[in-house]
Amino acid sequence: MVRHRWCELVVKHKYAQAYGDVEHFLIHDQAMGVYLYGELMVQEDSRQQALARHCLSLVQNEMDQSARRVVEEMVL
Repeated sequence: MVRHRWCELVVKHKYAQAYGDVEHFLIHDQAMGVYLYGELMVQEDSRQQALARHCLSLVQNEMDQSARRVVEEMVL
């Protein structure tokens, strides 16, 4: 998916101007977002980690239970 790849590039290059695109993707494409949460956390960038935690807080009650568990282990 093109939007997923775009978000990967945003995270990899710490392109802060497009963090809104990442947030939108994590909120609206939850099933495909699990990998992206991992990418946000592995970068060890406090702003990206905060973005991951923020997005999880917005959608955790709507997420598939198994996906939520995986993301919570990475993020929390």
